[in-house]
Amino acid sequence: MATLIDAAEFTSNEVYQIQATDPVEGAASGASFSGTGISNQPHQQLANRTAFLKQRQDVNISNIGVLQSFVANFTGAMGANGYLKLPVADINKGLIQYVIQWGFVNWGQPGNPHGLYGPYSFPIAFPNACEVFLPITVNPNASSSSNGEDVIMVPFTNLPTTTQFWVYNNALGAGNDNNSGFYWIAIGF
Repeated sequence: MATLIDAAEFTSNEVYQIQATDPVEGAASGASFSGTGISNQPHQQLANRTAFLKQRQDVNISNIGVLQSFVANFTGAMGANGYLKLPVADINKGLIQYVIQWGFVNWGQPGNPHGLYGPYSFPIAFPNACEVFLPITVNPNASSSSNGEDVIMVPFTNLPTTTQFWVYNNALGAGNDNNSGFYWIAIGF
């Protein structure tokens, strides 16, 4: 039994309708429609469309798989201490996952002495490095005349690791300061 060989092509509004006056004509050398014959022409056109649609479907399935894989890289955890992972095609590092983390450290009552505090843990470990760390003080007793006395900074000798960070309570006055804790944000990959 011979079969029609489909070609992946789509031609809109062109499926031949066999007319009442058309003779029955199958495939043969010299038959109409380039040897397909009148009786086979609509079948050939529908087979070609089916092959075209199947080809497009296969491409779509492949693209959907790629998108699902990409979307799966967007993960995170909301909360007082949380994180967000974002897939990025970095122009210097290639395809990486940025990690943005944030949190709050509560020292309790204001009045901690100056000095190094930590280590504190990130919610998740950075896979490669922490590139940016920004602490922001919480000072319930701050006034416009405090002249920025309550400053928290990360000393260069204790940059964050992939899992932990330290802070230096660096108020400019003598004795204890008014910091009751600090918020922080860190970015890495």
